[in-house]
Amino acid sequence: MYHYKIIRSKRKTISLQINDDCEIVVRAPFGVSESEIEKMVSRNADWIEKHMPIAKSRKEREDRITPELLHELSDRALVDIPPRVAKYAAIMGVEPTGIKITTARKRFGSCSGRNSLCFSCLLMLYPSEAVDSVVVHELAHIRHHNHSPAFYDFILSVMPDYRERERILKRPPDIR
Repeated sequence: MYHYKIIRSKRKTISLQINDDCEIVVRAPFGVSESEIEKMVSRNADWIEKHMPIAKSRKEREDRITPELLHELSDRALVDIPPRVAKYAAIMGVEPTGIKITTARKRFGSCSGRNSLCFSCLLMLYPSEAVDSVVVHELAHIRHHNHSPAFYDFILSVMPDYRERERILKRPPDIR
């Protein structure tokens, strides 16, 4: 059997996750018994066996991201990303109000309600075609502040191979 942490709350369903520290976490309503939780964890043993190695691999990669590497990637991103934004903004007919480089680890980019763009320096671990896909994605939010079909149609009109480029970002980067 697995060791897991239980977090109880006013939720209606039980959920299972593997967190960033490779711990199994069960979120459950207050009224669910320990035995019900244990049965649910047992029923999901295959899922745990499949996803635990993925989580461990992700954690190993994360642990290799040192402050020095983050600094180096940030410096590269400050030089590399603004010209890409300028190029695609002109093509797309949009204008961001600002560009910021962050050390975000959970998302590659964001667009604020005021059309200011943020990009993670971790993008520098990926090939340029993947970086461009994030730039186009965030610029598209200036016109469409959602993920509607019109949003994706706009992206595909600028970058027909967007989906292939986006898939590159699903693969783990090579961090030495």
